[in-house]
Amino acid sequence: MTYLTKEDWEKNYVQKICDDKSFLEYFQEKKKIYSDFIFLIQKIFKNHFNNNTSPKKIIQRILYSSLIFFHKYNLSTEIPFCNLSFEEKLTIYCACIFLSFKVINKLIPLKTISSEFKSLFNEQKKIRYEIEDINRLITKKELEILISIQFQGNIDFIYDYFVPIKKYLIKIEIKKEIIKNIINFINIKLNEIIIFPLYLYFTPFELLISILTLIQNEFKLSYININDFIRMNNLDIDKNNIAECSLIINKIIAQKKYLNENNNNIDKYKTAKKNKEKINFNIISNVQTNN
Repeated sequence: MTYLTKEDWEKNYVQKICDDKSFLEYFQEKKKIYSDFIFLIQKIFKNHFNNNTSPKKIIQRILYSSLIFFHKYNLSTEIPFCNLSFEEKLTIYCACIFLSFKVINKLIPLKTISSEFKSLFNEQKKIRYEIEDINRLITKKELEILISIQFQGNIDFIYDYFVPIKKYLIKIEIKKEIIKNIINFINIKLNEIIIFPLYLYFTPFELLISILTLIQNEFKLSYININDFIRMNNLDIDKNNIAECSLIINKIIAQKKYLNENNNNIDKYKTAKKNKEKINFNIISNVQTNN
């Protein structure tokens, strides 16, 4: 997998992620894209696959690779994604998902994805597309995406890199329950940041070591030695990248926590206001009744 240069990374992403003023808008935009992908992928599996053949891991991998294809393609386009029509957005989503099925060697007929395009598009628009027309739209967009990434469709799945972490924890004789908890915490942190395209610049090991470092500091896990883990796996890791990645992840988590707390306060205020209005209404009603 080819990663962004430092120049492209800083130019296209760092300021948007780290700037307090632009973060909210950027977060909402990326959350919408993430949610759209999740919705469409789950819809495809629900309508076209037996539940036994669609484990969480497969959906996870399709989502991860779809996001990578999407963000790489988005860098090559001049028109911002938010300014595209519903049809254009849906075509890009479907093309990225179709490519992702190929990447994980789970081939599906194009008409499977086209049928979901048709049902979603026909729900919102008066124009009626036929499957053949949708097939052409998606295959054309698929080619555009492949050209934009120079036909490099290999993906470094971050989930494959959990194995060395488990092996390291086993080697230093950590109990199975604790290993399970650590891996779960890594997954939780990863899910918190997955909507942001950090994986376009940082390698899976850099992301996981950064997350592991944050967990180590948060829970005071003195038995974990990051340097030992790096040596054990013969990793050529740039410590500056780890420091930068950790800083950005911390920033994202802190910003999201602030937004959630702010939203909770707004919800509490609205609830309190409604309750106050109800109380006032009851007082008025009682006065009217007494009179």
